[in-house]
Amino acid sequence: MTQMRSVLLLGIALVIPSGLSAAVEGARTERERAALHDRIVLKKLDTVLGPAMKANDVQMWIVLTREYNVDPVFPFVTPDGTYPGGRNAYVFIETGAARPERIAVGSHQWKQGAPFFDRVIAARGADVGKEIRKLVEQHQPKRIAANMAEQTSAADGLTATMKDWLTAALGAEHAKRLVSSERLVIDYLDTRLPEEEALFREAAELTRTIWEEAFTSKVITPGKTTVGDVLWFIRQRCADHNVGIWFRPDLRVQRRGMKFDPSEVPPDEFVLERGDVLHLDFGIIYLDFSTDYQKHAYILREGETDVPAGLQRALENTNRLQDILLSEMKPGRTGQETYFASMERAKAAELNAMVYSHSIGNYGHFVGAAIGSFTSGSSPGLRGSLPLRPGSYTSIELNTRTAVPEWDGQDVFIMMEDDAALTPQGMRFFIPRQTRWNLVR
Repeated sequence: MTQMRSVLLLGIALVIPSGLSAAVEGARTERERAALHDRIVLKKLDTVLGPAMKANDVQMWIVLTREYNVDPVFPFVTPDGTYPGGRNAYVFIETGAARPERIAVGSHQWKQGAPFFDRVIAARGADVGKEIRKLVEQHQPKRIAANMAEQTSAADGLTATMKDWLTAALGAEHAKRLVSSERLVIDYLDTRLPEEEALFREAAELTRTIWEEAFTSKVITPGKTTVGDVLWFIRQRCADHNVGIWFRPDLRVQRRGMKFDPSEVPPDEFVLERGDVLHLDFGIIYLDFSTDYQKHAYILREGETDVPAGLQRALENTNRLQDILLSEMKPGRTGQETYFASMERAKAAELNAMVYSHSIGNYGHFVGAAIGSFTSGSSPGLRGSLPLRPGSYTSIELNTRTAVPEWDGQDVFIMMEDDAALTPQGMRFFIPRQTRWNLVR
């Protein structure tokens, strides 16, 4: 079983009392999920954070939290279930030891002790700032990183008032040492542990379980079922599996003779008919990961047993673009370099193509390299300049447009999205990509 292999891989001995199991087959219990979270985060703090701080010349990193306004990095430096407090600080100090020293300052300290933190300092209100000041004066870091970033939202959790508070707590001289943690956060979050790959695959398999069920006659009755019916079925199945969603799923419809704009979605009241091409954009949050997938289905007309040949060729064109992109994704190559090399080959192959892939991991639109853009083609910002990192994950998002003879030459967009890992053998999908149509009878 995939779940059992993953548990063995991580070396976790989880004793589940008899009669207790996941609510739905395929989803882990809360107890298992918490244990996996703690093991992965603790290992990253022990092995990844130190090199990331050294690489970015950061001697102290301060993550500040407040209840109901939690920093995006907070869940990935603390134990499962940690309460952020009214104003807590998580301080990581490069001391030359095997790993950075870890100190939690704030309230609810009983939830934040060893082995995650070497010291837990109980403090509230202004006293939190006084304790931070003591640590700075003791260690005299040259550069103090805080989570403020122009381009990477996951590294931009420091609010304006919290920055003012931190600046005052540090004092004028120490505040001059504040720097952005943007590249530090990218290096820390986007560096994946080998054992995480099996866990992301679980998340991908669970995502597939839900979309495959949605693309059946159990859910879709031509002439009756609406777009909203399908989407609410998906939402309910996510709730049944006790998994989250990081965006509202989209269901696009292409129909012979009907104008189609890939940037728009139909209203929930839109009724599905035989002969429709369905496109689902859907991802879940599970085991600290966010997935992102786009899949197609075809509602068979009366008397049909398969899609028209033109639609199958359209799907094959997108598969060809996937092959091109994956072969151009190499460690150390930037998103921009990968994009232009892929588009040049797509043009030579006479594919009417778009590429707009992005890093994926703990969040859906993640902190690593981006390859292209849906709106501007290339991605010239920071993410386009980032190199592809060995072991990291990318959402392979793209499309081709193909004239379909059976639709009187009408263009059909095949928009695919599949999550993949950059392994020593190259880019590999977590689960098989779509090469044949999901058929609704």
